[in-house]
Amino acid sequence: MSRFVALHFPSLRLQLLGVAHPELRHTPWVLGLRQEGVHARVQDASPEAIQMGIEPGMHLSELRRQFPQVPVIAPDSRLLSRFRRVLSTLCDARSTVWAVDDGGSAILDLGGISHFFGSDLGAWCGHFRADLARVTGVSDVNIAMASSRAAAEILARVRSDLPLLEPGEAELETLLGDVPLDVVPWLGKAVRDQMDRYHLRVLSDVRRFPHAFLKQHFGDVGERLSALSRGLDTESSCAISPALAEEHVFPRDESDYAVLRERVHELADRLSFSLRERCLAAREVRLGLSWTDGQELSSVIRSSRPCRTFLELRDVAWTLLSELSARHGTLRALRLSVPHTEAMATQEDLFATLDDSLGRPYSERVSEPSRYPAHAYGMAVV
Repeated sequence: MSRFVALHFPSLRLQLLGVAHPELRHTPWVLGLRQEGVHARVQDASPEAIQMGIEPGMHLSELRRQFPQVPVIAPDSRLLSRFRRVLSTLCDARSTVWAVDDGGSAILDLGGISHFFGSDLGAWCGHFRADLARVTGVSDVNIAMASSRAAAEILARVRSDLPLLEPGEAELETLLGDVPLDVVPWLGKAVRDQMDRYHLRVLSDVRRFPHAFLKQHFGDVGERLSALSRGLDTESSCAISPALAEEHVFPRDESDYAVLRERVHELADRLSFSLRERCLAAREVRLGLSWTDGQELSSVIRSSRPCRTFLELRDVAWTLLSELSARHGTLRALRLSVPHTEAMATQEDLFATLDDSLGRPYSERVSEPSRYPAHAYGMAVV
């Protein structure tokens, strides 16, 4: 029986700063980046600031005019990175199949190990919540259980009052009924706008339309949404790949592009080793940059042909780096991750030559000196 547990942390960056700086607790303050100038907005606000009338999305210029005494604190990406590492350790101690995304949310598959703790899932969740609060100081967490992965993730994002029990099929349909389509992560804006013309705004509206109608007008997305509205998920049978990511925090702020390429080279090397250990190939590769001013940028490449070798993974990571590094400034950290993987049919040859791994004659590639510039990362390709 499939059983998924999803964890979502409301205002996680706000919670982490409150733990790191106790003097901010029970005081009005907001999260934002002054460096963005006239476009800077309030990213999040403490409960005391919200009571004063400050809302996320407000321009910082307006905040300074109306509430000049309220401090603006920049988000700290290092706190989020540490939290993800701790959360990954806690998840790994409880399940062999789990994932932690870049925002700090987590999903665990307990389908094959639920017999270890019997039917007392409420106690299991309570212990997990207590361990999180003790180790990280973060106590505000939404935990949802469901037989569908998508249902568990969505319920954790929109409901904070759920009991620590797995809902039945009828109860799950009731809980999902009021969920707006805006929170369904894989539903694009263009599709939502098209559905709005049919007055489809919440999941209970989707149930009013026949499955054939949704399939005809919205394709696979409509079919999957129809299943979700009834507590099912067409992709829940797909195993969750353990979160595979490598991160490098610079000892001092770095802006040298050659050094950045060298660090990305090392991250790709370590990540490809983790993939090879698990006989996995990278279907999707994401690179995230954390800047000194607190801003984070990330980009992702989804390839029809999965990356099976270190060199393929490194080239994709270098492509992402060239796209993201156009912003001027100094970097604090790099994070290379593989959100989606697939099992390799056969074990890769660990002693494959450069020609074998790239699938092209060396004489063709040697005429492309800019493709593998050894001086850019300070290492020799072997």
